[in-house]
Amino acid sequence: MRDIGEGTIRRIDWTELTPVVLLLRIFNITMGLRILIIALIGLQLNIFLNFMTGVAFMRPELKELIHRGTPPYFFNVPIDALYSGVLDTNLSVQQLLLWLPGVVLIWTLCGGLICRSVALRLTIDTSESLSDLLLFLRKRGISLVSAPFLMLLAILCCFLPVKIAGWLLAVPVLNYVIAVLFPIPFAFALLTTILALVLAVGWMLLFAAVCVDGSDGFDAISRMFSYVTQRPLHYLLYWSCSGILGYLGFLLVMFLVYFTMHWCWNTVPADFDFIKTFWAVMFAMIPLAYVFAWFWTSSVAIYLLLRRSVDATPFQEVYRVSPPKVRTLPTIRADELGAPEIVSPAETPPQSP
Repeated sequence: MRDIGEGTIRRIDWTELTPVVLLLRIFNITMGLRILIIALIGLQLNIFLNFMTGVAFMRPELKELIHRGTPPYFFNVPIDALYSGVLDTNLSVQQLLLWLPGVVLIWTLCGGLICRSVALRLTIDTSESLSDLLLFLRKRGISLVSAPFLMLLAILCCFLPVKIAGWLLAVPVLNYVIAVLFPIPFAFALLTTILALVLAVGWMLLFAAVCVDGSDGFDAISRMFSYVTQRPLHYLLYWSCSGILGYLGFLLVMFLVYFTMHWCWNTVPADFDFIKTFWAVMFAMIPLAYVFAWFWTSSVAIYLLLRRSVDATPFQEVYRVSPPKVRTLPTIRADELGAPEIVSPAETPPQSP
């Protein structure tokens, strides 16, 4: 609340009074054109990667519908049939070795772009140009990729002594030594479990930390570990609230997309059934794109709430790729009558270096 004199309250800042209302902005930001387009691009790249690694894009139910030229109605089409090309992970070991790094790279870049756009909207309510987003990726792209891998490397280093202890148990005489020193591998196993649990629960905060604060990999890991362990109940509450709001938004998007497709299906002549089917599948992916966009948007919003709760950092603080332009005051001079006047830029003499 802001008192601007004489005890009169003219404006209430609800984000300062009840910070959780920041989650109410998630749907509005998620439905932004730029956010949805980036999510759709990520899905298309994911589908292309699935084709390249031999993953079936469509299940038999959807293939039959397309063969008949039937539009995907809201009620009678299994939604998982539409999205199997994105979510199907029934892969062999060889396919997984090709598929998993590609998926991680695709969603690291697309998720990073979404998080960066959302970070600016939630903090200073502005949008960066495409050139600034690409500049951000060039400066902080390594941090986006390295943060989760550094965490995985730490888990592996903690698990390695446990594995070595297991090997030594099969060696005569050394097994007695390992039995005596059992608290040491137990401590490493406990640390491995804690790190794996924190990573599984809060890995999305790594990307939010890089996009909001410009953190490197180590700082992002430190922030994630600090926020999740110090505010676990807050973290659970924020995701629960965001999940309820996101589900309601998903139902609304599904309703709009599928009923719009149903009404518009017969407006295109039958000679263009292939084109109609192509656009039907494309528009059917909008609800899934909304889910991905909602997930990354929620990650940034929850990160801002946790950062304010743990570090007492204002919402308005955000990493800027390039410093904002500062407007200089105009040059003032006296005219013939001694009155001050503004010197036009053309008349301003060049400054000596």
